[in-house]
Amino acid sequence: MLIKKGSTVTFAYKLFHDETLMDETLDGKPMTYVQGEGSLIVGLENEMDGLKKGDNKSITVAPEDAYGIHTEEKIIRVPRKDIPKEADIHAGDKVPGKDPEGEMLVGTILDINAEFISIDFNHELAGKELRFEVEIIEVAN
Repeated sequence: MLIKKGSTVTFAYKLFHDETLMDETLDGKPMTYVQGEGSLIVGLENEMDGLKKGDNKSITVAPEDAYGIHTEEKIIRVPRKDIPKEADIHAGDKVPGKDPEGEMLVGTILDINAEFISIDFNHELAGKELRFEVEIIEVAN
């Protein structure tokens, strides 16, 4: 059975940027999704179309088809006076935020000075070409 729109797919993967392992499914805990519902990054989902149970494939995904391009617009400066003085924050810390549509985001504090705190809300993998090593475990239509 080939993966097509509406297929329920169970697969294992390893995710690399350059040669660095960034993420992987744990042994015995593969990922399951429905093809065409948009729950995977578009570049990965598109390349899995037509695969079948038992297939192994190396899939390279461009930034535009993964987590997008890193943009300056997603780096914001928050006035230091708007942050409680007792807040224990440091460069590199992860902080919550919301986009204009109200979706939750996670940002990384880049810099803290007397006037502003700079926070990067780009996804940590934005602007990076990714390589997935996938193994298709099950396909159900």
